[in-house]
Amino acid sequence: MIENYGAYQFRYCHDVASPGKVRVYIESQPSYNGRPSDSASTHRIPSSNGAPPHICIKEDCKPESLSEAKNLAHRWAQSNDNYRRTGRFS
Repeated sequence: MIENYGAYQFRYCHDVASPGKVRVYIESQPSYNGRPSDSASTHRIPSSNGAPPHICIKEDCKPESLSEAKNLAHRWAQSNDNYRRTGRFS
């Protein structure tokens, strides 16, 4: 399932690496305007096989439902916007 959220677009899929969990791919997002865009700074994990990055989340916090995954994606987008403005991911 693909969802637009403001300037972001997310795709939600079953996480094959974590059965019963949902992975959130970041299909599109605003640029970082010169801020570092590495995985540690942005809480994104590069995907393999040409897939877009996905949101970095600890195993025990990974969402188990679409509703939880959407909530996670929206919180990440808000934190990402804060990082783009201030340089702090919160």
